[in-house]
Amino acid sequence: MDRPAFKNWITHVQTPRTEQLLKFSAESEVISFAGGLPAEDLFPAAELESAFQTVITEQAAEALQYTWSEGCERLREQVAEQMSERGLRVTSRQIIITSGAQQGLDLLAKLFLRSGDSLAIETPTYVPAIQSFEMHAPMFLPVPREASRIDVDALRKQMLQREPRFLYIIPSGHNPTGGVLDPRQHHDLLAALSGTGTMIVEDAAYADIQYECPQPPMFALDGAKVLFLGSFSKVLSPGLRVGWIAGSPEVIGQLALIKQATDLQTSTLNQLMLSNYFESHSLKEQIARCIPFYRERRDAMLAALKAEFPGEARWQEPAAGFSVWIEVPARVNTEDLLMQAVVRGVAFEPGRPFFVVQKQHNLLRLSFSNQPTEQIREGVRRLGKVLKQALAAS
Repeated sequence: MDRPAFKNWITHVQTPRTEQLLKFSAESEVISFAGGLPAEDLFPAAELESAFQTVITEQAAEALQYTWSEGCERLREQVAEQMSERGLRVTSRQIIITSGAQQGLDLLAKLFLRSGDSLAIETPTYVPAIQSFEMHAPMFLPVPREASRIDVDALRKQMLQREPRFLYIIPSGHNPTGGVLDPRQHHDLLAALSGTGTMIVEDAAYADIQYECPQPPMFALDGAKVLFLGSFSKVLSPGLRVGWIAGSPEVIGQLALIKQATDLQTSTLNQLMLSNYFESHSLKEQIARCIPFYRERRDAMLAALKAEFPGEARWQEPAAGFSVWIEVPARVNTEDLLMQAVVRGVAFEPGRPFFVVQKQHNLLRLSFSNQPTEQIREGVRRLGKVLKQALAAS
């Protein structure tokens, strides 16, 4: 039988074995630290239900109809107002609503990347971003990233060879490390790209979940050079699939044309429901609920790691986000460790897929966001036992 001629773009960022194990753990009694899922306890379900009832009662014709590709005007205004409250001066003309931040990555890649174009990207970084960019077969220019530091000198050296179309970066709430860059590094990055055509794509999906001394976005420094990628998934609900991009009106206009060809628009019903929610409820207050809740879970994981993990393991306290990034001795392959861990009733994400080059096999990410503190302690205890046994056997 003839096989379909698939486009040859995909690089397997996770082995089939790893994917199967993570799917199994999600559907079983395994304590899973895989996936940065927000806590269901924080979903404003009652408030969103009330907003839905209002919309379907008072705005049914509009809510069930097509809308503009840029998004519903009132929601765009509200997003612009929320950004302005944080010192990011934008208007609704600088906002396009997307079906989650992930679609924002896809739209930006379609706008800027052609096969063979250069793309500067932190390493390690967010796995689905790598997947989205890989579809366009770019030349990755890796820029080493630690939790609170990015190697600006490495970026400068890369740019002596090839000028990238854009730099993809997660300044605050870096995924996977949970790090936050110092504002001085924001200035250094902008200086390194000054006088070039290279844009900055700032992924701010976790920027609202900063635990100590929150830092402002890079977008505040240069709204012409920086494109801001926002999401309501981490602080309200990922199921709504509503995010946004902020940028110059010219870029937003081009993105709207691409979105027309992609999905026409983000769900009108979900946009109006969210807009109605914002008419009566404060996003700032919702974020204020989230931060101490997740801080408690973060601290529970850090305490459990200190008590249960072997001394050879290394990690830093995440300043933002939902996860802890852990390095184990080089003789341990965390993809093999995952197989052993699932048998013992605990799952995590191996670190290898978070790299575009020089993939490291001895790192792992543990997400604390979706597990209560008792499960965090028990899961870390199980994983610590598995890791100690693996080290003893190696």
